Amino acid sequence: TSAFTPAPLQNNNMHRIVNGISSAATRQNQHSKVSQRLMCGLVAAIDDIWNSNDGDDNIALLNNFDQETNDILEKTADILYHRGPDGMTCSSGAIGDGDNKARWAMGHTRLAIVDPNNRKADMPFQLDFKVDGKTKKIKLAANGEIYNHEQLYSDMVKEDGWDHDRISGSDCEIIAHSFAKYGGPATAAKLDGMFAFVVFEEEDDGSVKAFAARDPVGIKPLYFGRSANADPEKNDASGYIFSSELKALVGHVDPDTVKAIPAGHYWTPEEGLVCYYNPDWLRKDDFAPWEEEDHNISDEEIKEAFTKAIKKRMMADVEYGFFLSGGVDSAVVSNVLMPLYKEAQLESGGKIKPIPTFTVGMKNSPDVMAAKEVVKDLGGEEFIEHKIRLFTPDEVFDTIPQIIYHMETYEAELIRSSIPNWFLAEAAAKDVKMVLTGEGSDELFAGYLYFQDAESPEQVQNELKRIYGMLGNINLHRTDRMTMAHGLEARVPFLDTEFTRLIMSINPERKVVDPEAVKNNARGREKTMLRELFEGPNSEGDTIPEPVLWRAKAMQCEGVGEDWVSILQAQVSSLVTDAEMAMASTAFPLNTPQTKEEYYYRRIFEENFPKMDHVVNLWEGGGRAMGAEWKSDLYTREGLKNVDLLTHSLQEDKKSTTVLSAVPSSRSTISSRSSNKAIFSKLGFAGKKKDRFDTSSFSAMVGKN
Repeated sequence: TSAFTPAPLQNNNMHRIVNGISSAATRQNQHSKVSQRLMCGLVAAIDDIWNSNDGDDNIALLNNFDQETNDILEKTADILYHRGPDGMTCSSGAIGDGDNKARWAMGHTRLAIVDPNNRKADMPFQLDFKVDGKTKKIKLAANGEIYNHEQLYSDMVKEDGWDHDRISGSDCEIIAHSFAKYGGPATAAKLDGMFAFVVFEEEDDGSVKAFAARDPVGIKPLYFGRSANADPEKNDASGYIFSSELKALVGHVDPDTVKAIPAGHYWTPEEGLVCYYNPDWLRKDDFAPWEEEDHNISDEEIKEAFTKAIKKRMMADVEYGFFLSGGVDSAVVSNVLMPLYKEAQLESGGKIKPIPTFTVGMKNSPDVMAAKEVVKDLGGEEFIEHKIRLFTPDEVFDTIPQIIYHMETYEAELIRSSIPNWFLAEAAAKDVKMVLTGEGSDELFAGYLYFQDAESPEQVQNELKRIYGMLGNINLHRTDRMTMAHGLEARVPFLDTEFTRLIMSINPERKVVDPEAVKNNARGREKTMLRELFEGPNSEGDTIPEPVLWRAKAMQCEGVGEDWVSILQAQVSSLVTDAEMAMASTAFPLNTPQTKEEYYYRRIFEENFPKMDHVVNLWEGGGRAMGAEWKSDLYTREGLKNVDLLTHSLQEDKKSTTVLSAVPSSRSTISSRSSNKAIFSKLGFAGKKKDRFDTSSFSAMVGKN
């Protein structure tokens, strides 16, 4: 294998729209129609000019920086095609002078939700600004939605005399303007939305900055690592590589160096990772404003804040819908959303078009039956186009490797809940580009059943802070990956930062859970505060049905069918031998699998993301409930012990419904070892046709020039 020959550094920047409007038909032939509804993903790379080392600069993503076509960059960005585009653009070049000269490259795939028809809204943005007499050249790739972009730009113009026009209506363009004026840390703190972005900046004096940041809650993902040498015979290289997902880093980085940028953090080569999101409620151990005499947050103030959070997330120039699980969280979202949606429809066209709504589950499951009742109470088919994706265990098992490839985790509790989410997102993406969800409520209102065993309000508050801090690794990780896998954007109004601040400033006594109330399905059960806040009618007189408002909290892998988890576990456990389990600690010394189910998921993860097991952030003790300050017997590593707690009055009599066998016998078993080669290749996988990515030519280019 021959080594790359590094190209001489030059200051020309190559910009190539790979998949724009003109090539949409070609891409549609390559991928299914659903795959065209795509979302934003980014890949970025830059030479390390900040740290003194003798590393080789033979970096595959940068070697062709000055050529009209950077094939490796384009093929790497295309690995993230499921996150976008309505256009895919790749840019590369060199910035800086002398010892500060650095090659850079960015690839971006776009789901056009705001200003969808403007090609100037395609990223990477390359914008020059004159600030205090100095020229700043900004290269920007971003993923997400900035809800306050118009307000930020208006403030810059009115308060700071900013005189640079915007070139598009893209909400993400404001990041470049703000970065040039205020710098990276201040920009990250000003943004209200969900985002992950990378900026490379060159100033008049030839100096170069690199900056990356992730939103306060971790709704959007971002990883980075040190570059690997493009020559496999060598192990030194000197560069940083960023990506929205791990799969685009495989083969490009030293896997031991890969990290996820944590929620609410930014990164620079000089400082490393720095936390910029530090609200008192999250960071101060003595935070207790409810003890002050003049502290008062009314229920009306809370409901108004939530309405504002919903309104923000209706920002779109395309049709959207919402996920309706049949739980209280999504029921609250729909109850607040519908009057706002009807008002917006009347203002725009004078006629209300039914909003698409999506539910997933097995026949007669708690979620499906409850969701039907919610739709009925919101006006039924006149205002809501309700689509239910029913699934059976038989159709699930063959999708598990595909789901783990997109989830990029081996956390068992998370994978269980991801499976129904896969089917839900797949169905929704056929009709809309964006959905609102009820994600995040449980981390604010003490929504999980194990909270009934908390011994004090202080423990409740501490536990809410703990599980809030894991959202970007667990719930939001699932929400992003499962929707993005199908080109769908999910927005989470409960996790609006202002709404969160209000709720976490409430006396936690209001969130204490009474075990007897849980047992008797009465007031005082989990999330009573939320249920009571939205117990009354909305502005149009519609209410949440009582059986839904007061039904037990079901994790997403439980509400779709009470016996679903046990069926899943029995099947996948049959694919791991006792001998393999006996050697589990040898095969996987880090986060060793404790059950056959965990082993099976881990094996698939390792096949696709070798040596990246350290990137996965697991629940302490194997599940959410196991890391609490108190002991709860409700959950084990395998999930909820008594699933009968989830059954409610809207379901049919279980005795009259079909009982599914624990292990279907009329199908061939699946295994990641069913053939001589792994199910997934190193940089893609051979699954369904729309997800197949041929990496042979890419591997050849990485291996030799």
